[in-house]
Amino acid sequence: MCLDNWDDPSFEQFTFVKRYFDCKWEHRRLDVQTLDENVAGEFDVVFFAGVLYHLRYPLDVLERIRRVTKDLLILETVGMIPFIHESFPMMAFFPGDDEAVASGRDWGISGAATVAWLREALLSAGFARVEVKYTPSFNWLKKLKALVTNQPQHGRIIIHAHVN
Repeated sequence: MCLDNWDDPSFEQFTFVKRYFDCKWEHRRLDVQTLDENVAGEFDVVFFAGVLYHLRYPLDVLERIRRVTKDLLILETVGMIPFIHESFPMMAFFPGDDEAVASGRDWGISGAATVAWLREALLSAGFARVEVKYTPSFNWLKKLKALVTNQPQHGRIIIHAHVN
């Protein structure tokens, strides 16, 4: 099953994967911020990509995702790369997507977390083990840019969070 908040279940990525792998998946429209295991059910593997940094309450959503995950969560998101204190669990907050556009302060994301924050948040949400699979390329160069510009940089992160 594919859960998404898109209006159109024929969106390109879903259709491609379904056709390429000859999957019998169904699509259901559901907002992850109101995800309920009694409605959605449980899944062996949950793929959660490109959503976390758009959320106003990311820890709440990670707790909801844990309740529907039986084995593995594959999380792909934007990570924050500060010049120093990268090993400290922190997350930057920006006004949500709609608020930011309306106010003219569109950062393009609502939040970006350090790898340390992601690890601690996933453990706090109830996952037993967390493995960082991919961190941003050119990390040292981005840290240097963060020093020069006085603004944390960002890059993509992939994490596997295991229930057991």
